[in-house]
Amino acid sequence: MTADLTATTGSTAQAGPVGAQATTARYWQECTDRFAALFERYVGYEAQKVPMTDAELREVIDACNRAVAPLGKAVSDKRWISYMDVVRWSQSARHIKDMEAFKAVCVLNCVTFVWDDMDPSLHNFDLFLPQLRAVCERYYAPQDAEFAYEGARAFVTSDHMFRDSLLKKVLCTTSPEQYFRFRVTDVGVDFWMKMSYPIYRHPELTEHSKTGLAARMTTRGLAIVNDFYSYDREKELGQITNCFRLCDVSDEAGFRRFFQARLDDMAEDMECIRAFDDTTRDVLLDLIHGNFVWTTRDRRYQAPVNEVNSRIQ
Repeated sequence: MTADLTATTGSTAQAGPVGAQATTARYWQECTDRFAALFERYVGYEAQKVPMTDAELREVIDACNRAVAPLGKAVSDKRWISYMDVVRWSQSARHIKDMEAFKAVCVLNCVTFVWDDMDPSLHNFDLFLPQLRAVCERYYAPQDAEFAYEGARAFVTSDHMFRDSLLKKVLCTTSPEQYFRFRVTDVGVDFWMKMSYPIYRHPELTEHSKTGLAARMTTRGLAIVNDFYSYDREKELGQITNCFRLCDVSDEAGFRRFFQARLDDMAEDMECIRAFDDTTRDVLLDLIHGNFVWTTRDRRYQAPVNEVNSRIQ
């Protein structure tokens, strides 16, 4: 699998960000290969993208447009598909039992991506939260809709509260330990689990998602991959939610030590994940691995700023 991943991501490496010394661009291929080797060791099979029909894609995009319409911003189909593909790569395709719930995750993921990419001066809870609740009530069984909605509500509220807060600065700049505590909510993993467990109808995964354990087990892997490939974009936008800001990326030896420590974090988590029941294990590993595959292939990460990742003003 490592060789296959390197082959499929090679062109992206050439298209990745280039520029000054204080970027991660010059480490792109080296770190991509090391991530891929880690997934070969702990996952050992190719990620699968969940298939969707043209009608299902259109249904999701139309639902997304309805949900963000009250915020007064139009989003292109290309951007919706970029957002949606993280769901298609990161859910465990072989275990899916409920495609209606899968479509709900696509919609909730996409519209909260818009919120996250949007200037906070445009945020309007009174207009947006009812749209999130309507999506949950449309696609989930009643007993699951409230968990999904609460995950979405907590994520958008946290995202808004922490944009320029002192607490965010302290948590993001003190140590990796404090940083990853913050990211359980901020990167949206708890939200992901609470909206995703209905896809699988699996009792153990449901409980691990509701308690927050599943989110805590996958946060470091998701954030480390996201942070490496987002570093140049977030640095250009002045954002501090990136673990690689805790090291000097222009110091090659220092960066490599820090990167190895983060790989060790991921390896520790994935080793523990392998002790879960078979379905929960697969879902959690497929989430971390699928996020890596999406990140290394999607347009969102191919330039510091482009038409699918620029700030929505």
